[in-house]
Amino acid sequence: MVLEHNISRPNVIVTTSWDDDDNAGLQLAERLNAHSLPGTFYVPTGQLGQPGRLAGFQLRELTAVGFEVGAHTVSHRVLTEIPAIEATREIVSCKQTLEQILGHEVVSFCYPKGRFNSTVIKEVRRAGYRGARTTKMLCHDPHFPAFEMPTTVQAYPHQRSNYLRNLARLRAGSALVRNTPELIAFKGWLDLGKKMFDRVLETGGVWHLYGHPWEIARLNLWQELEEMFSYISGRSGVRYATNGQLLRFMTSSVNNPELETAQNLAS
Repeated sequence: MVLEHNISRPNVIVTTSWDDDDNAGLQLAERLNAHSLPGTFYVPTGQLGQPGRLAGFQLRELTAVGFEVGAHTVSHRVLTEIPAIEATREIVSCKQTLEQILGHEVVSFCYPKGRFNSTVIKEVRRAGYRGARTTKMLCHDPHFPAFEMPTTVQAYPHQRSNYLRNLARLRAGSALVRNTPELIAFKGWLDLGKKMFDRVLETGGVWHLYGHPWEIARLNLWQELEEMFSYISGRSGVRYATNGQLLRFMTSSVNNPELETAQNLAS
């Protein structure tokens, strides 16, 4: 993955993440790689190697070409809806299995269906992850809690009302004001994603695209996804990072602002 930085422009980071264990993730990875874009693949481990699912050797192949594999529990159950002891087992066992497969530490976690609470965050932190991604959208502020990583846009044809409900759940009055122009001129996820990317180029921040490979395949969103990849890739002065690299960069820049270089992301 090519990481670039130009100190004369606002600090812009692009990251992408993709959920679940469907083998359509391999097709998505090929398209990301063709555009030199990073990606974090959040994988539940309970059905690895089953028909239509990713296998362990494929996860190793993904990491070998620069992608990140993150944890997404064992069975993809919603952690806030099961007993605490089971939630802990889902969080810990997934990490252990992936680390055995990959041969290195797994630092990123993703909450199934984006559901979490303070107890779940505590267990994810205790398991040794460095951060966790949510399904909060329309965010591009680079300052966020490591275990509540938001996103900017999902590769999915949401209705405008879904985005408004998302903002309401965030209790984000200021975010609603900032995103009003994009939502008024809303033409779909692709148009919204481009507009928010343009804004991040101007003001700085993190632009985060996420989605589900199986959903993209089912809805045949490949052409739109290709258009988005072409639009965001190869931009001068933009840092391209996996979710884990973003977390490490955040930690380094907080502890020592002078470390805000592409080297932090590449480590």
